[in-house]
Amino acid sequence: MVRQNIRTDKWSILATGEQKQLLSITVSEFRCLVRCLVGVINTHWSYIGRLDAKRQIPAVEKLIHTTAKNPSPKYQYFNRRFYKFPSYYRRGAIQFAVGQVSSFNTRYREWQSGVRKRKDALPPRLNADCGTYPPLYKGQCVRFADDNKSAAIKVLRGADWIWETVGLSGHRQRHLNPDNQRKSPYLIVNNKSCHLSVPFKIKRPQLQETQCVLAIDL
Repeated sequence: MVRQNIRTDKWSILATGEQKQLLSITVSEFRCLVRCLVGVINTHWSYIGRLDAKRQIPAVEKLIHTTAKNPSPKYQYFNRRFYKFPSYYRRGAIQFAVGQVSSFNTRYREWQSGVRKRKDALPPRLNADCGTYPPLYKGQCVRFADDNKSAAIKVLRGADWIWETVGLSGHRQRHLNPDNQRKSPYLIVNNKSCHLSVPFKIKRPQLQETQCVLAIDL
């Protein structure tokens, strides 16, 4: 039997001052979209909350995103404010916002039911201003070089989304194991750090059961 665990590596981004600014702007724009989405999703939670995970993102996109089949979404603001926003960044923002709203509504229902730490506890508040980071989907938001020493990341420059190539360092050995599956990394940019948070799904063999017991007297 094989167990699967998730382990996360920190790959430092070797960026110039200008590149770090572009990465920071990209994170800020992603968070801005999340803040706007939280209000919309909470407003329609009585419907969205009943859907399964695969149907929630399309349902939210129908409310905010203009397409040939959906020419007049209910909230036109998103097409004006987030013009040309990459679809995979948008879906990552929707997924995170859905999680925030779901957690809030669960906690609020518990509060209404009297499940509280203190008798006079105030009701929970919906926090739309949360410090999330954008997930980078392979091929859509990030393209790794074959040697993993650099990567092209889709960033916001002015009014356009472009590919910006940055160096990477600080690798461990997990990416060298063919049995490990690299998942979508997160772009982390703040005052202290500029790096990719890279999760790996790792297969670990389960030890066979035995009746032998080893005890060490210290």
